[in-house]
Amino acid sequence: MFGKFFTRTLAFTFALIIFSVAAFAQDLDDVTISGKITDSAGLPVVGATVTATMTETGESRSVVTDGDGFYRLIKLKPGTYKIKAANGGFGTQETPEIPTISAQNLQKDFKLTPADVKAETTVTVTEDDGPVVDTTRTIVGGTITEKEIEELPNVNRTPLDFVFTLGGVAEEPLSTKDAAEDRAFGTSTNADPRGNLLEAGVFSLSGGAAYSNNITIDGLDNNDDRLAQERFQPSIDSIAEVQVITNQFSAEYGRASGGRVNIRTRAGSKKFRGRAYFSYRNSDFNANTYNNNRRGLAKLPFEDYNPSFTFSGPVPFGYFKEKTFFFSAYEYDNLQDTTLIDTIVPVGSNPNLSLPAPTGGPQRLEDTRNFPAPLSFSPALVAPFVKTVDTPSIKNFFTQRV
Repeated sequence: MFGKFFTRTLAFTFALIIFSVAAFAQDLDDVTISGKITDSAGLPVVGATVTATMTETGESRSVVTDGDGFYRLIKLKPGTYKIKAANGGFGTQETPEIPTISAQNLQKDFKLTPADVKAETTVTVTEDDGPVVDTTRTIVGGTITEKEIEELPNVNRTPLDFVFTLGGVAEEPLSTKDAAEDRAFGTSTNADPRGNLLEAGVFSLSGGAAYSNNITIDGLDNNDDRLAQERFQPSIDSIAEVQVITNQFSAEYGRASGGRVNIRTRAGSKKFRGRAYFSYRNSDFNANTYNNNRRGLAKLPFEDYNPSFTFSGPVPFGYFKEKTFFFSAYEYDNLQDTTLIDTIVPVGSNPNLSLPAPTGGPQRLEDTRNFPAPLSFSPALVAPFVKTVDTPSIKNFFTQRV
């Protein structure tokens, strides 16, 4: 059974690679690398070749320095790069791997020394192996990297939950997020945030309104303007980076007056890689809620099965070989949840309105407001209605990047 499922999924993945039309994201998230090449006397080196190579795919881009020794590599995709500077008569210099993030402007200068007369040597520059700081950007925000996404706990497996780990991000005041949860009205704490249209994406950046945020995936628009949240939510294991810009971003980002959240998906590499995993949650692992305990209610049943896998690598045939890469992620979420309905209903029946029968004894509901005659109200009989309802949810998340 599993073999047939895996075979069909793999065939579907390659079908998407072959027949899909490529969608190009905005270049707002591309990386720029620039700097100056000088000799040991501090004079500019004209015509030196600077090459940036992405270590994940082996793709490289080269430019030569101008008359003042400056170079500039533009429209590079975010990733990890090695930068090499070379010129005839000088020793070649190469940096160690440098990770980059979306929209970063990296400045890297080289000072070339004369080459050894016996043999040409390559020197690895290691004196500045610390984190690279982008001094050209004045924006306020932060980036959750791939390593942090792997290591930070995220029980709901929702990518946008990572934004709450950054400064200047908070739940929007008076929002309806979590309004149906136990901490508000004593109902189930097991509700799946991906199942409620009002449960995700309702956050404030630097005090702004949620509908002023701009949410993108790989630079492409992902805004649901009706609910101030994202339209599509990729699998968390297909996310390489979650970047939040709270203010002072440049006008090129446009669209919204609030902050910007960009989710960058993972891309394939020159080697085939894959992994399978299984996430499991059960009410047996949780304590009962405060409201349930104070009212003598039992813990609500809850179980969540979440098997998933990822598969990535190069396209191994034809013109696309060593030029095109893919990343696929599939997630199956089987949520067996229970919701507690806790309300009051009138004891008497109404032929125009069908209501369930009470589950408890009648109570007298007094109206304490002082209305002048003839607006006085008589006491009404109501009774509690408490019932658990199964609310299962089965979802499939498939993310494909080519």
